[in-house]
Amino acid sequence: MTFKFTFLVLTLALTSQPLMAAEPWPSFDEVRSRYRETNDMGRVSYLYRRCAALQLNVAALLARRKQSDMAKKYESLANNYMILSERVDIQIDRKQGNKSSKTMETVSLAVKHMSGTYSQRMNDNQLKRGAYFSGDPVLEAELAECVDVDQFVKTLQN
Repeated sequence: MTFKFTFLVLTLALTSQPLMAAEPWPSFDEVRSRYRETNDMGRVSYLYRRCAALQLNVAALLARRKQSDMAKKYESLANNYMILSERVDIQIDRKQGNKSSKTMETVSLAVKHMSGTYSQRMNDNQLKRGAYFSGDPVLEAELAECVDVDQFVKTLQN
């Protein structure tokens, strides 16, 4: 009986489809949906931070390719998202009766952490596909959403 069980487990393991690597974060749509359900402004700040992190990675890539004017535009986009995140965090603190201190430092640290995850994904894509974004539907979708700050903000309004 033990041999049959071991054989069955090995057969299933060898013949089953490999599991897809889990996404490191929920999709933008999932976060927006949770925000609408809970009205938790922390989710809005989180999405702004993700966009900032992604835009910083695009800026770094463009800077490495000596496209400094475009890199500056993406850095500016990232900065706009970080300011939006900071404003939301200050608003949250006020609602909770807390005094905000070093809010932008907190935002910057979070963006730095997220940026590292995006950077790793982009580098993995480059090694696997020869392109940082093309062929990665998640990154392509997030880039498309984050490129227009005003439109992105509208997607978060009830």
